[in-house]
Amino acid sequence: MKLRHLFTINLFLAIFFGLSCSLFPVSVLRLYGLQSNPAAVWASRLVGGAILGYATLMWFGRRPRSLDARRAIAIALFVQDAIGFLASLEIQLGGAMNALGWSNPVLYGLLTLGYGYFLFLRRQDS
Repeated sequence: MKLRHLFTINLFLAIFFGLSCSLFPVSVLRLYGLQSNPAAVWASRLVGGAILGYATLMWFGRRPRSLDARRAIAIALFVQDAIGFLASLEIQLGGAMNALGWSNPVLYGLLTLGYGYFLFLRRQDS
């Protein structure tokens, strides 16, 4: 697998979750068994916008010829996914979300491992 393939996989996930959180925050909150209130809807839309911002990075990260540019994008996504993993695991272990909530630490964890592989184990993008 190449780094650009990981960017592409992550791009599709980010578009799905980013649009869902931005456009349908109440439905998303209900799916996870969370209470819908103005603060939660606002936070969901902010998260959705941030995810769509990262999707933009992934889109442009698929094509640059510069290894430094791809590496910088991968570092940003590694940090975002690692924090997303920890935050998702914390809320899930706290019992605030239903079983669907386990999808978040799983996805964030897999993406963190993927970016970690390219950043720390396989230093070049072939």
